Amino acid sequence: MTKIKICGITRLQDALEASHAGADALGFNFSSISPRMIHPELAKTIITMLPPFVLTAGIFVDQSPAEINAICRFCKLHIAQLHNDHYTPEQARSIKDTKVIKVFRPEDNFAVEEVLDFAKGSGVNTFLFDAYRPGMPGGTGNIIKASLAARIFNELGSSCYAILAGGLNETNVGEAIRSIHPYGVDTATGVESTPGIKDPVKMTAFIRAIRECTD
Repeated sequence: MTKIKICGITRLQDALEASHAGADALGFNFSSISPRMIHPELAKTIITMLPPFVLTAGIFVDQSPAEINAICRFCKLHIAQLHNDHYTPEQARSIKDTKVIKVFRPEDNFAVEEVLDFAKGSGVNTFLFDAYRPGMPGGTGNIIKASLAARIFNELGSSCYAILAGGLNETNVGEAIRSIHPYGVDTATGVESTPGIKDPVKMTAFIRAIRECTD
């Protein structure tokens, strides 16, 4: 069954509604340039109120590995999601307290060897593919070109766990899953009323669309 992550949580109400709707994981964005930025103190407060079996991920863009480790420990995060191209395999290995997901924002000439090389050097086995937009590390609302995503996921095969992101919502996620077969899907803008504020109707519809094509 396709795993579901709702990203850019900034309010307890949204976190609980996403969890009750069936999200497997929630993302908390610690990037200072994101409209969905959350302070670690608030993230920790929200996380302590979550029901069991819901994973939590920290989205990191401009923090050092030491800062990432500290925030993960403080908030009790399960996953560190590395969104900036400057993160190296060596830095990923130095994140000790959580599972690591490395994010790639592929352009048309993207080679999957970049993913395989990162996996070999870091030990990371889970990767997220988001739409490329210059100057924005994620949360753009843009969609990865279908042919590009299909090529990447096909070439990677079972070599890693691959997650699809980028402009997914209740109207397009079903077709994306049927054609690409990702391990998981991730959305932020697709289930919002405004940046950082989730729409419970959209979240429910998004998760329902996934369940309907994977049950």
